[in-house]
Amino acid sequence: MPDFNRRSAIRTGIFGAVAATAAGSLSAKEAAPESSEYKKLKFDLVVIGAGCAGMTAALEAADLGAKVALLEKMNMPFGNTIYAGGHFNATNTFVQKENGLTDTIDEFYKDMMTVSLGRGDPALTRIYCEKSADCIEWLSKRCGIKWKKMVKEVWPATVRGHVVDGPQKPGGAQLTSQMLAEVKKHPNITFMTNTKVVELKKSATLRCTGAIAVSKTEGALDIDSKCGVVVATGGFHANKEMICKYMGGGVAWMPLRGSAFMMGENITLTKPFFPNLVNMDQFHGGPIGVNQANPSTMVNYGIIVNKSAQRIIDEEKTYVAVAKELPLLTKDNWAFIIIDSQVKDIDTVATRITRYEKAKAPIARGNTIAELARSMGVNEKTLEKTIADYNAAVKAGKADQLTPPNTLEKPRLIEKGPFMAFAFQGGMTATFGGPKIGKNGEVLNGENQPVPGLFACGNAIGGLFYYDYIVGSQLTAAVIWGRLSAKEAVKALKA
Repeated sequence: MPDFNRRSAIRTGIFGAVAATAAGSLSAKEAAPESSEYKKLKFDLVVIGAGCAGMTAALEAADLGAKVALLEKMNMPFGNTIYAGGHFNATNTFVQKENGLTDTIDEFYKDMMTVSLGRGDPALTRIYCEKSADCIEWLSKRCGIKWKKMVKEVWPATVRGHVVDGPQKPGGAQLTSQMLAEVKKHPNITFMTNTKVVELKKSATLRCTGAIAVSKTEGALDIDSKCGVVVATGGFHANKEMICKYMGGGVAWMPLRGSAFMMGENITLTKPFFPNLVNMDQFHGGPIGVNQANPSTMVNYGIIVNKSAQRIIDEEKTYVAVAKELPLLTKDNWAFIIIDSQVKDIDTVATRITRYEKAKAPIARGNTIAELARSMGVNEKTLEKTIADYNAAVKAGKADQLTPPNTLEKPRLIEKGPFMAFAFQGGMTATFGGPKIGKNGEVLNGENQPVPGLFACGNAIGGLFYYDYIVGSQLTAAVIWGRLSAKEAVKALKA
């Protein structure tokens, strides 16, 4: 099977070929002629965006008997899902039990609230924790997803990291491929690519009744929807105007780790319904190397130094916190993760090394610290002293007294060659802001009342995340509220 990495997906356009042949998709060799006439279409439900959240919502609604239009503005699913590592953050799952791992929902909830600084919506967070196991089971049974052997990670991931298994890399590409296959063969789903929604239809009483879209092949579309619309467009991290407006110009210069096409339709399309927009200044960040090589949680398996060869941050911090703080700690937003050979075969680390090698991103190597320093292009004596002081503190049980401290339960020594160093920047993955949702994915207005017929899921929502989250939480949330919003929407079929 093909390897859908970031570069090959763009270069080969293979996802586009898959999307173009999707069952029920509207396609043509020639572009639609210019016309002032709208083509009228009718469906039970319209879902906007063919990422993990959108495909989940479409499949759930279709399985419940609804006729679904799944609209994707690109010629293939090109949101954040295909870039994701394929992590799902969940507890009390059958996969955990198979791997002999235990956890509790209450402990999970506590950790989720801790990483969000207590500002994640408590009700949504509780729903997330309670339904996370259902997410894993649904993906397994409904979409045929397989999982890698689970390993215990550092806090807060601990024993909750479910990673999609399969030949396509990264795991998000494998996930997309398998979910898209289910969409393709479903008789109740009409999948339209190259179809951009430009407006949501509304009644005089502000009920969402459908969508106005522009298709490259079908022209202007006026789509009525009995059950309303599910917005699964992702966030606005690629929209520099919105980033500057809500977060400031400094953040807008961070390199993108996710899709370059998340332009904020979750905001622009829902604005006419007066949504309660929350957490608009918050985003998910992460480390990113040359050619989009993604070290993610490898930051917790060694030490982090700047170009002056000095440690700059507590390696206990999550990869999100590391990435967000890096532009504040360095002038050029660059640093190195240094590891020794004692950790290179750990699955988490080995996977990240492979990512760098496949992306042809530079990896500094050395049998000694001096050799490593020369390969990194940093001062040899400074790096030797940095690592010697660090190792001495770890061995003395005083790593937490270093400046900065290392507060990992078991800090990693850097003493066994050969050594490796990975250059990275702090990058932006996705925004956390958007319309606040109710427990079933209903978009809430400024009075915190549900907007009839309007739902949201995935990175399009606001309220669930603040500051940080446990790795894999966005994909899990995408499935949870993709299903919940679809179930709630199709209740209108029985009305």
